[in-house]
Amino acid sequence: MVLHYPAIEYQPSCCLRPAREIHDSRPGVLRRRIIWGAIACCLGVGLLAPPSRGFAVLAETAAPEAADATEIPTPAADSRTQAERQAAAQRAAAVAELAKHGADAVPELVQSLADQDPDVRRAAIQGLAETAPAHADVAVPALIKALDDDGGRWQKPNWILASQALGRYQEAAVPALMDLLQSEEPKRVAYGCLGIYEVGPAAAPAVPRLIELLAKDDPRYRRTVIGALMSIGPASAPAVPLLRKQLFSDDFHTQYWSCRALGAIGAPAALPAVPDLVDRLAKGAPSVKRNAAAALGKLGADIGADAVNALIAAVDDPLQPVREQAIQALGRIGPAAGELAAKAILNSHEKGPVFPASVVYWAEWRLGGPPQPAIDAILRDLREGTYREEAMALLLEMGPAAEAAIPALRAALSEQPQDFPDWPGSAAWALKKLYAAGFPNTDLPPDLQISLEEEEQ
Repeated sequence: MVLHYPAIEYQPSCCLRPAREIHDSRPGVLRRRIIWGAIACCLGVGLLAPPSRGFAVLAETAAPEAADATEIPTPAADSRTQAERQAAAQRAAAVAELAKHGADAVPELVQSLADQDPDVRRAAIQGLAETAPAHADVAVPALIKALDDDGGRWQKPNWILASQALGRYQEAAVPALMDLLQSEEPKRVAYGCLGIYEVGPAAAPAVPRLIELLAKDDPRYRRTVIGALMSIGPASAPAVPLLRKQLFSDDFHTQYWSCRALGAIGAPAALPAVPDLVDRLAKGAPSVKRNAAAALGKLGADIGADAVNALIAAVDDPLQPVREQAIQALGRIGPAAGELAAKAILNSHEKGPVFPASVVYWAEWRLGGPPQPAIDAILRDLREGTYREEAMALLLEMGPAAEAAIPALRAALSEQPQDFPDWPGSAAWALKKLYAAGFPNTDLPPDLQISLEEEEQ
């Protein structure tokens, strides 16, 4: 079974994407194509690997370690006749409809996993995700078997969907996933880790076995183990000593996943790793440096003066992603970072703009400044679209202060701007995010709700 596939982006529910969605329908197409060219180059050195949860990157970099093959396969040619494709499409549509019946549909969905057509199996897997956690005793074993399904769309094969679906079953999926961790096959171990990654903190009982696996330092599943520990979070605290060692692995991917795991474990358990993270911030590869900065920010105000000074120095790093994460980390630390941090951030931004600009003013607000400049900068980034995801994440972190952005977002729904024609759609998207987070006055008209839901699919 070949697990290799190229770094083509997809969008699981938990994923912070390694690159932004850029559509040719937006203005500045040439500029965005240039950005994509830079992204392609950066991905080669791991520069743009995101600092927080990222199942896409974990699967792209870790699952191949469990594979027997060394080459990336090309998509298999579709040898079906047109009539066969149409028949399969009809069966897949019927299976998708089954999920609307809820728990009663589970037996039929499980049966559909045996269909000869990968698209039908894909619909069955997605249906089981929608009906979770109903009939976990039947659905979970079926999804475990579906982890061997290489079919489906090349960018997001069925085994990835199956691991994500298992995450929807939470505690009910943990025993089966822990059984995979006991396997002698590295591929099965990697599958178990990816499933645990999707389950998250509810998979805490798996921590002792994950630590045993990490101690083996097997490159065939090492990164997936670290990703699982990261997703579990604070309950992975006993893994801190091993994660500190992995910060100095020969593999820079392992280094930056270890940074993420330590940041997710958080203070106080991960505070002993602060000197190691400071070292990686100074000497690591680009992706390691930015993830070390992010981890220090997540550990908070107790990282000490030396670590704060290291972050302040990183604000002037020649690499934009490192600057961005250093600034965001200082913002997360807050007033304890001191006035020197605030001055360093503004001075750096004046010498050479930081992207997204909203992170600069968000950090200034976190360091004790007024909220309105942060709101204005976030709205600009949402309007322009290139850094929409990042700006939205910062807005949500502002808590009640984010309500100041709602009037402008609602007004944008009826605008028809010539410079950024996607602004009304971005505003609707942002309002839906705020609505999901419980903010008042963020409901959308029914027609906008429908189009937004279609976009997110």
